[in-house]
Amino acid sequence: MIQLLCSDKMSERLKQELSKYYIEVKPDSHVVLVEQGYPLPREKLCIVFDALDYMDAVKLVVSGIQADMPFRHKVTGLSENKFAVIEPGDVRYLEAGSDGIAAYTMSNRYSMKETLQYYEHVWGAQGFIRINKSQLVNLLHVKEIIPWFNSRYVLRMNNHTELEVSKVYSKRLRRTLNI
Repeated sequence: MIQLLCSDKMSERLKQELSKYYIEVKPDSHVVLVEQGYPLPREKLCIVFDALDYMDAVKLVVSGIQADMPFRHKVTGLSENKFAVIEPGDVRYLEAGSDGIAAYTMSNRYSMKETLQYYEHVWGAQGFIRINKSQLVNLLHVKEIIPWFNSRYVLRMNNHTELEVSKVYSKRLRRTLNI
C-alpha cells in the first residue's frame, strides 16, 4: 500500500505501473511517493522523485516490498496441462514468442503470464538481465561468455544452450559483470 502526492497526470501513470505489481494506492498509507515540488507530509516515509524519473521510484518501491515477501518471487508455469510452482533460481532463461512468455528450466519449458518487462523488474535483483528484445537470462546459469561479432556476445548456459546478446544489451551486460 502506498500514497501518492503528485500531479493528476503523474498519479495516473504511477497507478498504472504500481498495479502491475499489485501495489494498492491508498491515501492513509505510511509510505508516500512525492513528486518534487510538492510538500512532504509529516510522520510518513516519503520517497521524493523527479517527474522524468518516476520509474526509478516505482522500482525502489517494488524492490522494497518484494524483499519483505519472498513468496512473491515464485511463479506458476503451465507445462503439459499442469501448473507447477517455479522458483526464479530454477529458471535458466525467459523468452517472449508468438505464443507468449516461456520459462526454460533444466528439464522443462513452461508457459508464463505477465511480460518480460515484469520479470525483468521483479527478478532483476536475483540475477536476471535482458540480453535482447525477447530474452532474459539468469546469470547464475551462464557457464561461458563468448565475444562475438559487432560487440555482441554468446552466452553458453550450463545446460549447453547458447543465447545471443544483442549489441544494444551487450553494454548493460559488460557493465553488470565488469567486463
